[in-house]
Amino acid sequence: MSVLEYFQRIPLFADLSDQGLSTLEQHARVRALPADSWLFHQHDRGDACYIVLSGTIRLVVEQGSTEETTLGLLGPNAFFGELSLLEPDGTRAAGAVAVVPTEVLEIPIDAFETLIQSHPQLAFNVLRRVANHLRRSDERRLESLRQKNRLLTEAYTALEQAQAEALRRARAARELELGRELQRRLIPTTFPELSGIDIAAATFPAYEMSGDFYDVRTFNDSALEVVMADVCDKGAGAALLMTLAKGLLLDTHQQSPLATVERFNRLLRSTNIDAAVITMLYARLNIDSRTLTYVRAGHDWPLHYRAVTGRVTLLEGGGMPIGITDEAFLEEISVPFGIGDALVLYTDGLCDARNNSGEAYGRERLIAAVNAYGRLSAHGLAEAILGDVRSFQNGTPPIDDLTLLVIKFAAN
Repeated sequence: MSVLEYFQRIPLFADLSDQGLSTLEQHARVRALPADSWLFHQHDRGDACYIVLSGTIRLVVEQGSTEETTLGLLGPNAFFGELSLLEPDGTRAAGAVAVVPTEVLEIPIDAFETLIQSHPQLAFNVLRRVANHLRRSDERRLESLRQKNRLLTEAYTALEQAQAEALRRARAARELELGRELQRRLIPTTFPELSGIDIAAATFPAYEMSGDFYDVRTFNDSALEVVMADVCDKGAGAALLMTLAKGLLLDTHQQSPLATVERFNRLLRSTNIDAAVITMLYARLNIDSRTLTYVRAGHDWPLHYRAVTGRVTLLEGGGMPIGITDEAFLEEISVPFGIGDALVLYTDGLCDARNNSGEAYGRERLIAAVNAYGRLSAHGLAEAILGDVRSFQNGTPPIDDLTLLVIKFAAN
């Protein structure tokens, strides 16, 4: 195809006379561009316009920056580069690079300006192209502004959400701190000081707060009230239920442990809290006769270390967890203790403590530890048991709250 035929295919030059087309043909020259080579860069001074003969030209703005954008791809017969010839400063609004080996027809600025002056229709066509370019450029700028506005809106929304989440977390942390403080105040740190009675206890929550609770308090001049309980849940919900349950229980003083636990069960059921299920051991210890009268409501078996034999006996007794039914099956049992004997109460988090292999500590290891260290004081025995559990865990995080209470019957 001749150069003249190329000009005739360009709508911009459709109204040119044969003389005008001949003028273009005389001044135009073919330029060959290797792939990835630049015909001109953005902000270069424009001295020619072009027609793509073969290959592909990519128009680019903000080349080499994070804002680099491709404005379009131009194929054969595409006309470009004329706008810079009309700009007051004469600079390129975009760069042009060959995508593949490309040939373009270059029309110098002198020939282009001469034709515009002598052919008003060509000037009109150029003006129309300029208007179209400006409209597309405005549309691109508007879309860019819309996109940036969307990004700013999304960023502002994300910031608001992050601030709200930070406030929520701070509020939750404050509530947890208050909950921990409340729970700390409810957990006894001192016990009744009685001749012949040695008491030690410890509790370790698996999370920020614990669903375990215990207490040893004076019931009357000759008896202690002993409680070990475990809410069947974990975390803050269990801790709140523990607080409620402890308040209900310790305000329920009946003639016997059985009557106390039965009334406590009815009170807990009356709260209509679906998750209010608790295992517990409630007992009264007669100090003079060293007799423990207890109710085991679905809780782990207490251990009775007998100093005479140096061995452990399980204190069984039937009973279902508190909070399941209005009329729970419960059983009251009395057991005598001798000098040197120990009562070991605990929650299931102790036996369920795991090691790195996922193996549980288990009741058999607990019994073995009590057998081995039963002659120690209450504090010594509690520390020995906890040390054995920690050694078994070998740094494995707990999966449940762990609580231990030891009462030792020492000589007066």
